[in-house]
Amino acid sequence: MTLNPTKSNPVTILLSTYNGSKFIQQQLDTLYRQSYPNIRILVRDDGSSDATRNILAGVQLKGLVDILESSNNLGPALSFFELLRQAALTETVYVAFCDQDDVWQPEKITQAVTALSGVVDDRPAMYCARVELVDEHLKHISFGDAPRKIGFGNALVENIATGCTIVLNRKAIDLLCENLPSSPQMHDWWCYLVLSCFGEVIFDPAATMKYRQHGNNTIGVATNSFARYGRRFRRFFGRGKQRAWCSDHAVTFLNIYGDRIPALERHIIDHFIASKSSLWQRLKLVLSRKVWRQKWIDNLILRILILINRI
Repeated sequence: MTLNPTKSNPVTILLSTYNGSKFIQQQLDTLYRQSYPNIRILVRDDGSSDATRNILAGVQLKGLVDILESSNNLGPALSFFELLRQAALTETVYVAFCDQDDVWQPEKITQAVTALSGVVDDRPAMYCARVELVDEHLKHISFGDAPRKIGFGNALVENIATGCTIVLNRKAIDLLCENLPSSPQMHDWWCYLVLSCFGEVIFDPAATMKYRQHGNNTIGVATNSFARYGRRFRRFFGRGKQRAWCSDHAVTFLNIYGDRIPALERHIIDHFIASKSSLWQRLKLVLSRKVWRQKWIDNLILRILILINRI
């Protein structure tokens, strides 16, 4: 499908920044070079103490970005949600989440909009994609994993949507902004959970961006097996913010969407939450295929964690 530039629907790129002066100009340059012809860049700084605000003020004077005034530090998830709320007040047809330290290929937005253009008009949809992991100097490390099966049962226990690859259509924007959570784990996981329940999730196996891994990443991706499983151990067996959060996430989702949840997904989430207080429900969930993670070893770990009530 070829997009007609004269009929291109507006896309708003949502960029949240925080002490990103080292890489942000390079990222902005790749946004300016996007092949898609109808783009607005909306930026919110989340309380930077370095030169980030000065860089943004300079590009704003040139008319290259719009800045959402802010003074407090919300953290990445709530900062992106604030940007999403503001974009929802405009006539934008799509929004794209953007990190401050990556490098986008020129066709990134065009590719996402092309994919979303095939979705029926009344259906909320989210596009996400594979990433190329690179080091601080943009040297290739590896490619991110592609999911084998997407669905609500996966979204309850795992996020497959890297935030900086996500593009949402207008129906998805409106759906999400009806009631955004006040304390989400991460904005991308929340989008995957909502859209896997009420809409369509499109995963593109092609990598259209370089996802930079460096010492100041807020989240980042574990780039080897030791790091991946170390992160999993801390998440499920740690304390406080390091503890598992899947069931809390599910309860928040149920509280927000309640009776709107379709019957099949409602059955899954009810069983998932009930397993927290019933050994019998945990045993049934362990033996079912209602929830799953993408890798077989992660599936095995998931079932152990369900059984010992650490999910």
